[in-house]
Amino acid sequence: MKKRDLFYKHFLFTKLSLVANHMRYFEFSRFFMMLFGVFQLGCSSLLGKEADPMLPPPTEFTFEQYEIATGAAEHQTVLTGFLLGGTTAELVVVNVNEEDEHRLHIYAFDDDSWALRQKATLRPEVSFVDVANIGGRDRLISYEEGHLNWFDPESAAEQPLVVVTSNAPPPIDVIPHLDVTRDLNGDNRDDLVVPDSDGFWVFIQMDNGTFADPVKIGPSIEIGRIYAADGYRYNPWAEARIHEMDYDQDGRSDLVFWNEDHFVVHHQDERGLFSPVGETFTTEVAFDSDDLGSLVAPDGVRGRRFDHGAPGAMTGRVLHRLTDMNHDGIADLSVFSLHAGKSRFLGQTSELWHMHSTYEVHFGAPTPDSTVFGAEVSTMVRSDGIPFEIGASDFDHDGQVDVMFAVIDPGIFKIIGMLARGIATHSTLLDLNLYRMEDSAYPDERDASYKIKAYTPGDSGKKAMHFPSLLFGDVNGDGRPDLLVQNGQKELYVFIGVPGPDLFARKPQKVAVVMPYEEYTWLVDFNKDGRQDVLMHHPVTTEPYRVTMLIAQ
Repeated sequence: MKKRDLFYKHFLFTKLSLVANHMRYFEFSRFFMMLFGVFQLGCSSLLGKEADPMLPPPTEFTFEQYEIATGAAEHQTVLTGFLLGGTTAELVVVNVNEEDEHRLHIYAFDDDSWALRQKATLRPEVSFVDVANIGGRDRLISYEEGHLNWFDPESAAEQPLVVVTSNAPPPIDVIPHLDVTRDLNGDNRDDLVVPDSDGFWVFIQMDNGTFADPVKIGPSIEIGRIYAADGYRYNPWAEARIHEMDYDQDGRSDLVFWNEDHFVVHHQDERGLFSPVGETFTTEVAFDSDDLGSLVAPDGVRGRRFDHGAPGAMTGRVLHRLTDMNHDGIADLSVFSLHAGKSRFLGQTSELWHMHSTYEVHFGAPTPDSTVFGAEVSTMVRSDGIPFEIGASDFDHDGQVDVMFAVIDPGIFKIIGMLARGIATHSTLLDLNLYRMEDSAYPDERDASYKIKAYTPGDSGKKAMHFPSLLFGDVNGDGRPDLLVQNGQKELYVFIGVPGPDLFARKPQKVAVVMPYEEYTWLVDFNKDGRQDVLMHHPVTTEPYRVTMLIAQ
């Protein structure tokens, strides 16, 4: 199965109230923190510009729903892939049973239902799995100490793939999905990116399905950072912050990463391979780090537990992306900055009320053999409030990269309503604000905004908030991304993508379906029809696990 672009990845959100109740950062009284811990505005709607009456109505669609019971287990990992050569992707379920056996179950679609097609036992040393397209065929790959294997459905056995060492065994006795495949050189073949203690082993897939000798690229990454996210789906390459850009202007993408005080670039050659020795360069653009986790927001507040503080600085500048933002063929440099100012409310001093952030883009300029970035900001997005997620992608498919902020901007005059509604519903509201780049510039004001409702259990020491699923993908096949938002535990809202500045339809199509929270919901094209389908894994310990699939029609 072809790897999805990070554009389709769902975005994580967290709750302002759970930052507010930690005295280190937001110095409210204990009584005020208790009230603030449950504030809410309970709706989900589109704000912003009026819809253009001349625009054609968005393309309608339906979902066909299927459900599979995948058995009882303490933990299951679910993947998808075209492993058996059919026209519909199979569902792959991996778990460790009570006898400590590593069990594999493959479910296939037949006529109008899904059924168990194959059972097998993986090697007891297997520590993580993934799916890669190798030689034009999807393969389940697994790692055990010293090498990667691939599972052969015909013999029901694992075959050796490459010899490689990795420092990324899971911290608990489970078999997670570790994403170690990515097309690095633009040839539409999956390459291997295996994390080790001092970088990544990069294997480039060749024409015949074999892999070239590996090269070591990138910075070291702590194992705790790899497995920091909730759920069982992890992406160490993204955590390592290795960028893909054409640094030397030869038409080929190179691999670039930040190393304390300079960049390191590994050039791609005419064979599609990357140089084992990196070249260094510097920039005039000032930033403190390339790690969003160094700031209290978005990463610090997003990952905290209830009654625990959020780590990170209240103010700072972080490198976010190296990519072509304005569609001129030259890579640009983006910086996210966070700023906090103190003010008084109810007799207390807090940095909460005056927090704001910016997303700066410094356009790249070509030289005969490099790309340079000037210190002057080329265009910028300004956002008020606490940011809980930032994203950058081409939402309107015009080739330019748009920006998304998920924020809570409480404001002193809004707090009373927040408190009153939160007491009743134990939920909070985030603004999902979208900014389109047009003619190489971002607007002063947001183009569109959604209200996204999230929920807080309030259990001490546990995850501070259950986040709604938030997904971007084309579900109606018109070539434009659509916005899918979980609305409670039993409903999905689908806002169809539309041309123009609004980006999405003002009113959603509503789908009645029981949903898990965001880390167990993602998009998959099951039948290669160009429409994204929805997969939901329901992890429960009191009854058999279930997988729900919504197939776009």
